[in-house]
Amino acid sequence: MPTPQDWAPYSSVDEAARVYLRDPDLALDQLRSVVDLPTIKSFIMSRGVTDDAWGEADQSLWQEVVLTDGHRLIMWRADDEMSTSGDRGRRLLNTSVRTILLSTITDHVLTAEYEMLDDDTRRLSEVRLRMYTQLITRSRQKSATESDIYCESFRYYKSVDNGGLAQMQRLLQFGRVLSRSMQ
Repeated sequence: MPTPQDWAPYSSVDEAARVYLRDPDLALDQLRSVVDLPTIKSFIMSRGVTDDAWGEADQSLWQEVVLTDGHRLIMWRADDEMSTSGDRGRRLLNTSVRTILLSTITDHVLTAEYEMLDDDTRRLSEVRLRMYTQLITRSRQKSATESDIYCESFRYYKSVDNGGLAQMQRLLQFGRVLSRSMQ
């Protein structure tokens, strides 16, 4: 699998997808079905290799585009999978587009970590974005009168070793756009 170019220098999701994603046409078609691309205020992308779903000779890939139009969080995700039906498994690409209203995000934490250098300057080394929603994923009864409720959360991470400086800066930008858009 060829190494993708960095998506962070591109200001348009269309251009970034074409240099970074393995399946850019599919991603863009599915995203266009739910959002007008010119209305996108900010976006981030990620991809990685997972456990060998397609056999020893192939790498299994996941790809993700997360964007906002200022009102919604829109997530496109694609995962390589192996079908378990039938005598012989088939290679599958499982894709989804998810839309969440920003008004359902109840907590948003944007963390930047800096390495302090000997000359008293600092260097950005890690950025983390965590979002917690009102969307209940499960609950657990603790007693007759108490329950633990678990809400859906989303976490995004970029570092010097995971994306580099440009992607860390884009994650910071994305988190700030979300923060200004939440009501």
